[in-house]
Amino acid sequence: MRKKFTPAFPGWVYLDTYLHLHGNQRLRVENCRRILEYNDVLVRLQTVDMIVEIWGSRLRVADYNDSSVIVTGKISSLNLTEKS
Repeated sequence: MRKKFTPAFPGWVYLDTYLHLHGNQRLRVENCRRILEYNDVLVRLQTVDMIVEIWGSRLRVADYNDSSVIVTGKISSLNLTEKS
């Protein structure tokens, strides 16, 4: 008989923010809640525990699904601000 896995806290399984930077041209942000601001020089994202600011040129959101965002373009800096 097989047992079905159920986490103790189902809403708390994936709450961490993961940033995957590929050179300076692609950034994947996992567990993104929403896009706060979006233009060709700045993308501001809200995650569970912080605000992620991506600065650069020719920035665009290449993919946005229920749990991650992919930002492409020439990324010059990242700014992480912890939510209070």
